[in-house]
Parts: sequence; C-alpha cells; structure tokens
Amino acid sequence: MFDAIGRFSYRFRWIVIGVWIALFAVSVIATPFLEDVLTGSFSNPDAPSNRASTIVQEKFEQGPTTLLVVFKSAELKATDEEFKTAQARALEGLTATRIPYLQSVQTYASTGNPQLVSEDGHSSAAVLTFDAPMETVQREVETIREALRGTELSAYVTGEPAVNADLTRYSFSDLQRVELYGLPVALVALIFVFGSLVAAALPVITGGLAVTVTLGAMYLLSRASSMSIFSMNTATLLGLAVAIDYALFIVWRFREELHRGATVKEAVTVTTARAGRSVFYSGAAVMVGVVGLVFFPSTGLRSIGIGGALVVFFSVAASVTFMPALLAVLGHRVDSLPVIRLRAAHEGRFSKWWARVVLRRPWVSLVVGLALVVLIAWPAATMKTEMTSATTLPAAAESRQGMEILDTEFDREALSPISVLLTWDGSEPVDMERAAALFLYGQQLSGLEGVASVQNPFTMTGLNDPGALAALWTQFEQLLNDPDGFVVPDEGITLGPGQTITADQLEQFKLLIRSTVAPGAMLYYVVSEAPPGSADSRALAERLLELDAPAGYELHVTGESAYNYDFFEELSDWFPWVFAWVVIVSLLVFVLFLRSVVLPVVTVVLNLLTIAMSYGILVVFFQGDTFERVLRITSTGAIDIVIPVVMLCVLFGITMDYAVFMLTRMHERWHRSGDNRESVVIGIVRTARIIVSAALLVVIVTGAFTFTSIAETKMLGMGIALAIIVDTLLIRLTLLPAVMVYLGRLNWWWPSRGQSKGDEN
Repeated sequence: MFDAIGRFSYRFRWIVIGVWIALFAVSVIATPFLEDVLTGSFSNPDAPSNRASTIVQEKFEQGPTTLLVVFKSAELKATDEEFKTAQARALEGLTATRIPYLQSVQTYASTGNPQLVSEDGHSSAAVLTFDAPMETVQREVETIREALRGTELSAYVTGEPAVNADLTRYSFSDLQRVELYGLPVALVALIFVFGSLVAAALPVITGGLAVTVTLGAMYLLSRASSMSIFSMNTATLLGLAVAIDYALFIVWRFREELHRGATVKEAVTVTTARAGRSVFYSGAAVMVGVVGLVFFPSTGLRSIGIGGALVVFFSVAASVTFMPALLAVLGHRVDSLPVIRLRAAHEGRFSKWWARVVLRRPWVSLVVGLALVVLIAWPAATMKTEMTSATTLPAAAESRQGMEILDTEFDREALSPISVLLTWDGSEPVDMERAAALFLYGQQLSGLEGVASVQNPFTMTGLNDPGALAALWTQFEQLLNDPDGFVVPDEGITLGPGQTITADQLEQFKLLIRSTVAPGAMLYYVVSEAPPGSADSRALAERLLELDAPAGYELHVTGESAYNYDFFEELSDWFPWVFAWVVIVSLLVFVLFLRSVVLPVVTVVLNLLTIAMSYGILVVFFQGDTFERVLRITSTGAIDIVIPVVMLCVLFGITMDYAVFMLTRMHERWHRSGDNRESVVIGIVRTARIIVSAALLVVIVTGAFTFTSIAETKMLGMGIALAIIVDTLLIRLTLLPAVMVYLGRLNWWWPSRGQSKGDEN
C-alpha cells in the first residue's frame, strides 16, 4: 500500500503539493478566529453537581454564570460613602444594553452583605450574574474591563469566565512565542543533522503545515462542539513534535536511498514504502494514546484528545504524501545549500562504540539502567494533585490578581460555599411539619466534620432547638413563606432572654430567605473550614452527598467543591479504562507491525517506565518550590490533575516513535540474517543518530513551551522534554537492546512462523 502511495505522490506531485497549500491557506485564514471559539471548560455537563446547579437555577431563577469584580483602595474603606459612590459610578456602565445577558449586579451597598467586604475593609466585591452559559460570558470579559477602566478604584475582573478569557489570550501569545523562537532553533538543530539548509527546512515546513491545518480543522469543530483552549496548546506541542520527527525520518531515508544510487522515483517509492510504513504505525501508536482522552466525560479532556488525534492524523498524512511529493520535486537538490559536512549515519563511531558498551555486558546495562529509572521515578510516589486554578496564569494576569485578593483578604470559603438543595413534590407553603424536618436537616449539616457554618433560615443564631422554632413559628412562618409581605417591626424580634433580632438583621434575613427558599425547594449554603479547591473541601462534598435526605425529599449538591469532587471521581473511575485502552491497543498495533508476540510486550513495559519517570520529573520540578523562581511559576504544592492524564496519553505515543524506527531496522536485519545479536547491533548503529536527532528536536520543540506563560503548558512541555531525554538514553539505547540480547530469538517468535531461522549468537 505504501509503495503505491509513494508512486502516486511522485506521479501527481504538483497536485499533492497544491492540495496541501490550499488547505494551509484556508487554515491560515481561520486560525485567528480560534480565540473566539475555544471557550470550553473541563466541566462535564452531565456531572451530578452540574445537574444540581441547573435545578438551583430553575428553582431560584438564577443565572448560570457569575463574574466577580474586586474593587480595592489603599486609603478608603469599602463601607465609606466615597468608596461606595466610586464603586457605583464604575458599575454604571455595566447595563444589560451594553453587556448582553447581564441579569443583576450585587454589591455591599445594595445588599449589606458583609461577605462582600474584605477583612481589612479596603476591598469590596461586586457579583455580576448572567443569564447565559460561561462560554458566552467569557466573550464579554474584555468589554466589561473596558467599561471599568478609568475608575478611581483599582478594579479586577475575575471568576471562571475571566480566568478562561485570560488563559485564551495568553495561550495565543505563547503560541506566537513558540513559533518565533522554537522553530528557528529546531531549524539550526536540523542543519547539524542533515548538513544542508534545504534538507533541514523540510521537517520544519511540514511541522508548520500539519499544525496550521489542524488548527483550521479545530476551528470548524469548535463551531459545532465545545473545545478547550488547552486543546490548541496540546495539539500545537504534539503536532510540532511528531510532524517534525516524521518528516525527519522521511528525509533521512530519502537521502540514504539517493546516496545508495537510487533514482529519485525509486528513492521516493522506497522511502514511502519503508519509512512511510513506520510513520504510519508510529502515528497509529500516538493516536491510540491521545484518543484515550476522548473516553473521559470531561469536555475539556475530550477536546484535547480530539485535537491531538487531528494533529497526528495530519502529521502522518503530510509526511507520507506532501513530503514525498516535495522530495520528488527537489530530487538531488535536497542536499542544496550545504552548511556543514557530516559523516554518514551508518559509519558513526559513537553508535558503534555505544553498541559495544551496552551489549558487552548486558546485565550491567540492565542493572545500571533500572537503577537510574527507579531513582528518577521515585518522587512520583509523593505526587499530589489539584484542580486547575487562577495560579496557572502569570502573576500579571488581572483575573489571577483579583482571585488572589479574594483568597487572601476575603472569607473565600463563605464566598464559595457548597450549595445543598432539598427538593420535594408540590409548591405549597412550608408548614410546621415540613419546617421541623428542614430544621433537623440543617442541624445535621452544621454538625458534620469540616463544616464552619451553614447559612439558611433554619440555622440562624438562636434557633438551636425545635422548641425555639415552635415558639417563634407564628412570625417565622409568615417571614418564611412571604418575605416581601412581612412587615419588619421597629423593635425587631425577641428570641429569648437577651436574644433579639434587630430590624436591620431582619432585612438581611429576608434577603437570605429569598435566596434559599423557593416553591418545593430549600437551599443550604454550607461553608467549609478549608478553601474550596482543597482536598478537605472535596471530602466535605463527599460527606454531604452521603448524608441521607429526609424521607420524601431529594438531595442535590453543587458549588465549586462539588464540581471538583465530581471531576476527581470521573478521573478515578475512567482512568483505569483509559490506561487499559492505551496499553492493550498499543500492544496490538505493535504485534501487527512487528509480527512478534514478545517484543511488543517488552516495548510497552519499557514505555510504562518512561511514564513513571515523567511523573517523577513533574514532582521534582513543579510540586515543590525549589524551581519556582527559575520556572517563573507559583508552586501550590500539587500538580494539576489534568497533566498526569494528558502526559500518559501523549508521551506513551511519542516514545513509541523511537521504538518503531529502531525495531524497524532490527526487523529488516533479522529477516536477512536470522542473527538476533547482529540485528540488535545494526539497529543501534543505523538508528542511534537519527533517534538522538529526533529526540533532540522533540526536546527543542516541547522544551520551548517551558518559556510560555501558563503553568500547565510549562508542565506539559518541560515534562515531555525531560522524559524524552531519559527515555532515549535509558530506555531506547540501553534497556531495550540489553533486554533483546537476553531474549534472543524469542524476540521474533510468532505462532505461525514455526522454528526461528538462524542461530542465536
């Protein structure tokens, strides 16, 4: 099949090149608009917390999305009239006419809610509620920021839509930075690989082509479904890495065939048949990994999987069609513009020396290699994970600055409580019997471990037992069922000796009732003792879900901590299946490719060692604060939960590339000689230089993402770059050859093959 593709690409080379140029041109036009459509989050719409949130919105007629604007002054207090006047002037421009879907604006001045004022009194938060999904509100963030500029107070727009908007903006500027610096460095490295400028430029051109066409395809997909901005980051990183590598292998084999005396047509055909076949199976292995992400319920992870699969597809397609067509046009001119003179790969002294060192005493190579693998992977045992937060953004990002003010100066736990909703059939007013059940449930919530307080009419101060509720029931019933019609007495309400609710407190209480009581529903705001993004708050969300609702009631739990709990649970439930998919299907791909049973198992096991080392690298560089200043990140003591999952699926496939190309040469030699040791030696000698070169290119391209602005992108780029280094040196060039020498002819055993040919040396 692949030789037919080679002949086709040679014969219709100008048509093939023209089609790819047309795809590139269309994609270049579409790519700038990605910023407006890549607005998806990692949330699963069908998660229990999201379904609960929808019910809360329906019952209480709340908009589904909120933004926070933090106002700060160095001199004024938030309770001062001057501060409140300045805040009101700043918010005057935020009207439903100018800001679509804006439903309400709540401030301390309009609600009297003390939680909207910071502990030092110099900051105040305004809550903007929108009757639109998060993706729609995200597009309005910049308009809101423009409207707030020029105010006397410092204003910071934050919240999930603002964080996502900043992630999108920084991601696009980071992409330009990677292209500006990473690709030229890759070109210089390729000059040292090929010696000529023309040959060196071809993989870079192919990488840029594959990534650009992928981004164009992602634009079309994102018009129809939700796609995360991280899908663009991951697709770019993965695409540049594999596309340049695949094109490198094609150019390498083409030049090798020309130097052997083949005609251009023969060289194109043989290159596509041999190297093209390897590229295809290598791409299949990478696609197996990234497609595993599609199994997760999270739309964000799915979009990363889709973007990764697309970029690998276009990388393989460009390598086996565009590159042969371009090489057919260039012919011997592929070596034009020589820069440096290089020794032929098969005569490399280092490769021969390395083969002798590794294979002279294979057991030494195994012991030393495995010891180093354990040393690098060991820190992975201490890995801690967390959800993505605003700290992933650079310190200059407005949404991060606003969130840090909320975290450090406000009662963040009270601002982001866990919402516990009880619903029942019917919409009749709350009577004494129902009130007793709701009261007792509120007391249960208050007594749970990790609960700081519960905000609800039935958990108010002084209402500590059913007797107090019964004594107050006449007034409480009217207040509960008709807060707007309740006339607040000037003297307030006396609960007992020395306990009085003032008129001002009753007005606040009416606001609480409006936000927690609805026909057929009662909402409890459960404030955690721990920050909403912490493991303790997730544990509290789990305890709330496990708490039995009263008979005849249905329980729903939502809020930031509940979202995080659901996401972690989904990953825990699906990760074993995704892991099994990646391992088993990769194994099957290699069995078909090598027509061997044992060698694919060895390759997959060694790949898992690389994954373990990559996790150890993540912990060393990103979990602690040792490299915080060097990497320009803010360490939180944990790794973003998404990164290890994406690393598994992406890195597993990338490292398979080197196994494919090394084992291809070994397989060819085995069929010629039947000598396993000779096959291993020739495989190292003929492929060591190209594998090291390919690894170097991946390190350059992915390592360039270490210099981006977003912490998650840094983790992914640096984690893959360092993992590729240790994989190349310890796995591909040391452990794999050493294991193969010990296995002997068993490497190539195939059930239908019968007796292996050749003697084992």
